[in-house]
Amino acid sequence: MKKIAIVIADLVLGGGQRSALNLAAALSVNHDVTVLVFQDSYRQYKVPCKLINLDCPDKKSTIAKAYNVFKRAFRLKRHFDAEKYDYIFGFMESANFPVAMASPDSILSVHCNPHEIGTYETWLMKLTYPLAKHIIAVSEDVATILRDDYNMKKVSRIYNLVSFDEIKQQGSDEYHHGRPYIVALGRLADVKRLDLLVDAYAKSKLQQVCDLLLIGEGEMRSNLEQQIESLELTDNVILTGSQTNPFRYLKNAEFLVLSSRTEAFPMVLIESLVLSCPVVATDCPTGPREIVIDGENGLLVENGSEVALTEAIDRLYYDKALLAHCKDNAFDSVQHLSADKVVNEWLALGESA
Repeated sequence: MKKIAIVIADLVLGGGQRSALNLAAALSVNHDVTVLVFQDSYRQYKVPCKLINLDCPDKKSTIAKAYNVFKRAFRLKRHFDAEKYDYIFGFMESANFPVAMASPDSILSVHCNPHEIGTYETWLMKLTYPLAKHIIAVSEDVATILRDDYNMKKVSRIYNLVSFDEIKQQGSDEYHHGRPYIVALGRLADVKRLDLLVDAYAKSKLQQVCDLLLIGEGEMRSNLEQQIESLELTDNVILTGSQTNPFRYLKNAEFLVLSSRTEAFPMVLIESLVLSCPVVATDCPTGPREIVIDGENGLLVENGSEVALTEAIDRLYYDKALLAHCKDNAFDSVQHLSADKVVNEWLALGESA
């Protein structure tokens, strides 16, 4: 049995948070796992193991943020020295920076496209990531960027861990909408380009027979509400807000749409496919092209193209043979991402790195 620490800044709704807790749950079956957070406000998930709050919440100003990185690193080092973990895993940038500073034995998991982070975060990444023992990228494209554009040598790719059983269980909860619908699931943020999806839907034939559900919350909500109203789609495009169980919506959807400008490795695509719900996704950097097999489990479309997105959602909905084919293939297309395989990759890297 190994003693393992998993460090993540917080446990608000998000793909990185789900991935960290999925790994914690899977590792906890045979190992002693502790999840460490810097703040425990607005927690949206049950924690499957011991949880420790180091009480170093986010700061807003650049100076306060810089001080906070060192404060977090100090508290982590003190904790690591006392607990003597066999493996230390950092998740996402806000945890990775202080984790790397606190332990040269740490393994960092990168969950974003490095080209999309800010100048300050890029500086911190270049400063701290080489201090860690190894870096895990959640997609091949992210791994390539880290190696080629940031000259990082100790990089491997391990896909996000998805809990198939939990998704299926939650997906079995009932949800009745009244007529067919498609879904988009994630933060209402500019990078998700939900405005593009709403425009594409407005120009499609779907609005006559099929609704669009936007599941999530975020800073773009008011903009989207105004856009939906101006397009006279208030009866067809529904903003559901955040949902603790979004999988019941996915289970009964015609398909899911991901319209993002950029991603890292979008877990929502995998979660949708686990529930035999096909996907339409923009071919954005990075991740979708490693998940979506065009014409087999969904459709991959030109990034940022409203016309291509409109054509794709119309095609997948109205071509019933294609839709059925993608539904039939969806679950099998993600079998290589099963929990056992991903856990073994993490443990093997911990031993060898």
